[in-house]
Amino acid sequence: MKFIPSDYQENRVLWAICWVTFLWSMASLMVFSLLPTFLTEELHVSKTTLGFIEGTAIFMAFMAKVFSGVLSDVFKTRRSLIITGTIGTLMVKPMFALSCGVWSVFWARTLDRISKGIRSAPSDALIADITPKSNQGSSYGMRYTLETSGFVMGGALASVLYGLTHSYRVVFWCSLLPGICAILVLFKFVQDNTAIRAQAAWHWSEIRHLPKKYWQILGGIFILMQARFSEAFLNLRAKEFGWSVALIPLLFVGYNIVCANTAWPIGKLSDRTNRLRVFLFGLLVLVVANIIMIVAPNKWFILGGFLLCGLHMGMTHGMLSTLVAENTLPHLRGTAFAMYYFITGVAILLGNTTAGFLADQIKGGAFYGGLVFTSLAGLYFYKLAKEHE
Repeated sequence: MKFIPSDYQENRVLWAICWVTFLWSMASLMVFSLLPTFLTEELHVSKTTLGFIEGTAIFMAFMAKVFSGVLSDVFKTRRSLIITGTIGTLMVKPMFALSCGVWSVFWARTLDRISKGIRSAPSDALIADITPKSNQGSSYGMRYTLETSGFVMGGALASVLYGLTHSYRVVFWCSLLPGICAILVLFKFVQDNTAIRAQAAWHWSEIRHLPKKYWQILGGIFILMQARFSEAFLNLRAKEFGWSVALIPLLFVGYNIVCANTAWPIGKLSDRTNRLRVFLFGLLVLVVANIIMIVAPNKWFILGGFLLCGLHMGMTHGMLSTLVAENTLPHLRGTAFAMYYFITGVAILLGNTTAGFLADQIKGGAFYGGLVFTSLAGLYFYKLAKEHE
């Protein structure tokens, strides 16, 4: 996989953020690729409870993103918040290894996601600060490529370590190592863009100046994110079809390999054409993936569903960040991402709760909900694309 285009050779901060994201992702998947089966098999929690834990944790992450995004605009600093969130994540990781009940996992998962939230919105805003608007699709695509490459590495390590030790807790302890490396890279290479300090002072009243298209995009995101329930339900669907605990992380490796090889090229393509049209193709891929996960006759179709979900994420996730970044004002970038994450958090909380309920009622139930909300989002963004042709 080619990672270093000449356009970005000199942009040390951008590359540092991308590689730190790689390390964050690696640490996360070492825990979260195994956490659903750890909860359901070792701690014996129901799928509804799993959905509640996932939805609540992710919702709290998005709430943290709201505050950190606004604070990064108010105090005109991104770096300090990114470092704070990274240290928080590192401190929480041992809680997973020491967990002995559902509530200890709940608090570990929630605190971990809050720490992620603290660092995420400032990271998104920093990329917009240091990247020309004409290259933002490529920059966010590049960051997402490194993020998903970290997921690939983390999933592979989780699979190997679990296969060797048959211990969830050993894998959870090992997830500390990428976090330590991330801290070192941040302190050494990441700095704020000095231009941010010369921007206009932040005030809530400025939000009314955000363009109409920004608000329209948030409306579509609210619909779509109710289909973006936790990957835990992909994990459990694979388990239903006979994939072993040791092999499930490898399904996520495949998912993220597809994602990593898609995000950057799609980001560069979107810089040269209509972003919303490219985005619509990504939604169509998710519709097909949900159908496959519903009607799959055997375990190999589940593999196909995983790969299509990875293709969808590669085609759309970085694109959402680009759409937000290019439809805001420079001194409100953190706030714009904060509101994006707030809308996303509410939608994902609703989506995970619904997915958990449907999964307990019928096999593959979560994917019925995913199919409905993805289809509705597709219709919404199609109409939006026609309006802005």
